[in-house]
Amino acid sequence: MRIFLGYGYNERDKWIEEYALPLLAAFGCEVVLGKAVYGGALPDEVTKLIRTSDAVIGFTTRREAAEPGKYRTHDWVVQELLTAHSQDPRIPWVEIREDGVISPGGILDAADTQRIQYREEDRAECLVKIAQALKRLRDLTRVIMIRLGPANAVEQISPLLDDPSFSCTSQTLLGAAQTAPRRVAVFPIKGGLFVQLRGVGPGELVRITVFAQGRTWRSDYESVDTVDVRVKE
Repeated sequence: MRIFLGYGYNERDKWIEEYALPLLAAFGCEVVLGKAVYGGALPDEVTKLIRTSDAVIGFTTRREAAEPGKYRTHDWVVQELLTAHSQDPRIPWVEIREDGVISPGGILDAADTQRIQYREEDRAECLVKIAQALKRLRDLTRVIMIRLGPANAVEQISPLLDDPSFSCTSQTLLGAAQTAPRRVAVFPIKGGLFVQLRGVGPGELVRITVFAQGRTWRSDYESVDTVDVRVKE
């Protein structure tokens, strides 16, 4: 799992390099940093690092005092988290917010994602929670390939892969909870067409919809353990 790690590049946050970074590496993660950023808009190379990562962990720690007991955080870390959130599909992210830091507000507070509270005097607890978050991130970033069927539908879809109107979306269903459609990639691999899915959890069912030239092929909700996800026009 490739993780982009965002934090304040200052003496106070040096413990993140000394402890959090080795923790991620010990769990088999490839860690990338945007260490050239010190404020302002994110440069393109940092945005590219985020977009090519499986997940983002951002430390919104204290920067300067806004009022007694309240602190602003690092603007670039907030931007890094927002960049992950704005991707399609969204890159999973975890915010680690220090006590006393003023909420960035907006999407970061409204999003249904994971936040870890951090206290300077209890770094050990924070590191334990990061380790626990890694399991959830692994589930969210797990990539699987499923084959489309039946053969007659695949024969109709294959010539349309490069058509400007072509798109493929997936939805998941767990109990009564249905996700909104999100675009997924389709690959012609010897033996058929395969759809790449990310973050399908245990027990979730998947529905695939293919659009091209005004035509629609759609499957029922099916398990990803099936031989083929069968679409029909």
